Amino acid sequence: MNVADGLRKHGFRRWYERQLIESHLYLVTLLLAIIMTASGFELLAAKATAFDLLLDTTLIVSGLAIAWYAWRRYSLLMMVAEHVGGQAFCPQCGNYGFRLEPGRSRRPLAAYCRKCSARWDIDPGI
Repeated sequence: MNVADGLRKHGFRRWYERQLIESHLYLVTLLLAIIMTASGFELLAAKATAFDLLLDTTLIVSGLAIAWYAWRRYSLLMMVAEHVGGQAFCPQCGNYGFRLEPGRSRRPLAAYCRKCSARWDIDPGI
């Protein structure tokens, strides 16, 4: 689901919360993948058979791949949330948060303030 669809479906506040929760789940995945990689290096140091060496190497490579993917997703989700969240202030009253105008699927997104009904554009970014 892209940014505009998520904002339309859930609203700004729930979309923003979901972005932060999902990104931090990727951060936890990253930390677990680092532990997995370190475990592989620790097992690699033990003298063992060729099969154990292959298994340890697979553990290291898969841990690094998962860590790389989790870091990329974490940083992307946080950047998008920060980008949209930085535009969520009403230019007239300074209220934080917005609603999207219904039925308009153009870019930038047309937002309006819940408090004073001011309208402004929000660039969804990525």
